[in-house]
Amino acid sequence: MKVFSSQGKFNVFIIFLILAISSSLVGKLTSTYDKDILFKLVLTDLPKDKVVYDKSHDSVMLKVRGYGFNLAKYYFETPSLNISVKKLKESNNTFLWNQKENFNDTKLSFDSSIQLLTISEDSLFFYYDQYISQNKKIKPNISIDYKSGYDSFKSFSMTNDYVTILGPKDILEKIDYIDTELVRLNNVDSDIKIDLNLLKPPYDNLKFDFSSVKYELEVDQYTEEIISIPVTILGNTDLKYNFYPKELMVKYFISVENYKKTTPIDFRIECIFDKNESTLIPKLVKKPDFIKNSRLSSNQVQLIILE
Repeated sequence: MKVFSSQGKFNVFIIFLILAISSSLVGKLTSTYDKDILFKLVLTDLPKDKVVYDKSHDSVMLKVRGYGFNLAKYYFETPSLNISVKKLKESNNTFLWNQKENFNDTKLSFDSSIQLLTISEDSLFFYYDQYISQNKKIKPNISIDYKSGYDSFKSFSMTNDYVTILGPKDILEKIDYIDTELVRLNNVDSDIKIDLNLLKPPYDNLKFDFSSVKYELEVDQYTEEIISIPVTILGNTDLKYNFYPKELMVKYFISVENYKKTTPIDFRIECIFDKNESTLIPKLVKKPDFIKNSRLSSNQVQLIILE
C-alpha cells in the first residue's frame, strides 16, 4: 500500500508541475511586452532597370509592442523589414528613408497585433545604379588527363562563347571574363561532352542570361611520326657560307585518322643568318594545324663562313 501511496503522490506532483509551467507559459504568451528586435532591411518594388549595390545599414533595431505569442515568431530567425521604394525619396541615384516622412508607412507594414514604437535610425540610404548589359567571354576551366595514346587535335566548342550579364555599369567594367567551375577528367579516351556551370563573380546584383554551357571536345588516338625537312637560311646576300645539317627531323603527334595527310611541303624550318655566330637557331615556322607536340631533332645548325 505504501508503494501505491508514494506513486500516487509523485503523479500528483507531476500534474501540478505541468499545470504550473503551463500557467506560467500561458501568462507570458498572453502578456504585453515592449521588445527591441533586430530586423534586416529588404527593399521591395525595385524597378527592373535599377539595382541597389550598397546601403547605409543592413539592419535596424525596432522597438515593438505586442503579446508574447505574437512576438515569439521573431525569435526563431532574424525578421525582415520590407521597405517599398515607391514610398521613398529619390535623388542622385539614392533612395532615402527618413523618420519624419516614412515612419507611419513603415508602421502600417505591421499587422494590428504588433505596434511599432521606434526605429533606431533617423535615416536610411540605399544606393543604386542603372542596369546595363554587356557580353563577357566564357573561359572553360577544365583539366584533362588523357589515357596513354590519346589526345585532342581540334579546338573545343561550346554552345555559347559569351554570356550576357545585366548589372551596374561600374561593376561590369571590372569583369574581364567569366570562368566556369573547375572540372577534372582522368584517363580520357573518348569524345568529351559535358555541362560546365558558370562561376558568378563576387559581386551582388548580377544577372546572367544562362547559367551553364555545353562543352564538347573530340578525342582521338594518335601516333608519333617523323619527317625530314630541309633547313632554309634567311638574311644573307653577300657572304659565301655552308651549314650543317642541311635537314632536320621533325617529330610530332598526329591522330591515326590523319597520319597519311602530311607531306614535307606542309613544314618549313628557317634560320636567320648571322655572320658573327657559328651556330644558328632553327625554328619550325610552318606546320599543319592538326598535329601536336612538334619538335626538332636539333636546336642548332652549324654555320661555316667560306673565305
